[in-house]
Amino acid sequence: MDRHPQDDRSAISLAYAWATRVMVIAAEMVVPGIVGVWIDRKLGTLLVFALAGFALGITLAIMHLVRMTKSDTDSKFSIEKKPPRT
Repeated sequence: MDRHPQDDRSAISLAYAWATRVMVIAAEMVVPGIVGVWIDRKLGTLLVFALAGFALGITLAIMHLVRMTKSDTDSKFSIEKKPPRT
């Protein structure tokens, strides 16, 4: 794992942080689909809401991954930037 110069957390703490991120992304992908299956069973429809739920979940998870990656990249570059010389 790549540590930031100002990040003094232990390796196990960083591992827990990444494990939490992975579990949240997985839940974002699966939970809307499971809710869609439940709605399909209640309404007697055939996979309409399940497919919509999984599509929504995957879309949300991808948006979250992009946002998380962008913020991680921005923080790395902002730490490594040197202040302008005057």
